[in-house]
Amino acid sequence: MRLIFIRHGEPDYKTDTLTENGKKEAAALAARTRSWDVDAFYCSPLGRARQTAQPTLDALHATATVYPWLQEFYVPIVDPLTKEPHCPWDLMPQYFTADPQLYDREEWVHAALYRDTPELAARWEEVKAGLDGILKGYGYTRTGLYYQFEEPDGSVLPAEVGDLQLHGTKNYEVRDADDEKTVVLFCHFGVTCVCLAYLLGISPVVLWQGTCIPTTGVTIVNAEKRLHNASFFRVQALGDCSHLLAAGVPLSGYASFAQLFQK
Repeated sequence: MRLIFIRHGEPDYKTDTLTENGKKEAAALAARTRSWDVDAFYCSPLGRARQTAQPTLDALHATATVYPWLQEFYVPIVDPLTKEPHCPWDLMPQYFTADPQLYDREEWVHAALYRDTPELAARWEEVKAGLDGILKGYGYTRTGLYYQFEEPDGSVLPAEVGDLQLHGTKNYEVRDADDEKTVVLFCHFGVTCVCLAYLLGISPVVLWQGTCIPTTGVTIVNAEKRLHNASFFRVQALGDCSHLLAAGVPLSGYASFAQLFQK
């Protein structure tokens, strides 16, 4: 299966809606997604995400399930250097690079910056449980840091390694119906990084600080079945905005402190 995370369009954060440019982005996105074969849509409850999703849903005559855990991963903290209150990312490099605990996949929530904010750890657990709940419905069960796949209906898998060895076939040469199942999640930069961090077994701080997902950016993650259908998720695309470039809509600056490449 594949998970596709789509960030909301350019926001007006004060009203939790899209700007006029954000509406153009959502329309360009819908022109791209109207040909997709999507098994299920999920959406953040926040207005900017729902407004981004609607043109796509209208084009595909679909509806989205709204999950509270897909809302932005906003737990207010105070920046230790600037003393300004803001989201738990956008930290100064002099600070986050000096604390190894922020890079730890298990201990980042207990780092000095976050340990006095218990709701952040609670949100981390909520997002993990929500994501695992979706994956469980498709036959993926968390096993340590990877997922074990079994067809939900209990049928035998054609990609089972024991069978493949008998026929001298490599498992990536065999496909089953699950491989083309696509789930789309309309959400936000912060929570997308949290989901990716959980799937990849790394700290979300690394992704928060080291990646850029422009507004309406498309992030594609594929499940790869390997030995005995032990599965790991691999990122195919991160924040792809080819739909904006094709439509002549400039990439929004609501993504980075650096100038975005526009070609």
